[in-house]
Amino acid sequence: MKDKKTERPEGAVNNPYLAAREEWLERYGSYISRAAQWRTAAFIALVIAAFSITGNVIQITQRKVEPYVVEIDRQGNVQAVQKAAEPSQLPERVIQATVADVITNWRTVTVDTELQKRMIGWLSAHTAGAATGMLKQWFELNSPYQIAKSGKLVQVEIKGLPLPVSKDSYRVEWTEITRSHQGIELDRQNFEAIATVEIIPPEKEEIIMKNPGGIYVVGLSATKVIK
Repeated sequence: MKDKKTERPEGAVNNPYLAAREEWLERYGSYISRAAQWRTAAFIALVIAAFSITGNVIQITQRKVEPYVVEIDRQGNVQAVQKAAEPSQLPERVIQATVADVITNWRTVTVDTELQKRMIGWLSAHTAGAATGMLKQWFELNSPYQIAKSGKLVQVEIKGLPLPVSKDSYRVEWTEITRSHQGIELDRQNFEAIATVEIIPPEKEEIIMKNPGGIYVVGLSATKVIK
């Protein structure tokens, strides 16, 4: 009895290798397609992440805090608050007042320890460069706390607004009056100094709180006036 041959559908591939390939594609083709789709999606996600990181870096490097100038009178009351101008546009009187305040906070000696600390802190926030090193050496040799303990206080009287001697330097004159703790005048001397100023606009909130104008004395040279 003859074996019946398995009938193949019309158009079927008689080549066993091609038939095996077709069967393999039927089984695994969908997996390969999905894997390709996942790789494409992953690549797109990586591109989006790269753009996002680049954008964050650009935002970090950009200035996010706008500096403001706060004008305060001698009693500590706020007189005006305005957005800080560019360095070349800062009112000269603001720079002059800062130079005068640097001298006052530098040379004053008070019996109030907390006030003395605040004055030194203010001074450190408004000086930079060579002036910082000079003042550090000065305070090591002339500690205001030790001077106050010895029974002496120093009052500083600025004679007038510091006058410009060049584009970035100002000349300031003042009188130092030494008194006892009882208020008796012990000595009176005149001084003058040349202060070099640099404008560094603040970019951080904590710096704005301490030095909103970004005015720094970077060079300071003082001498006693002998008459």
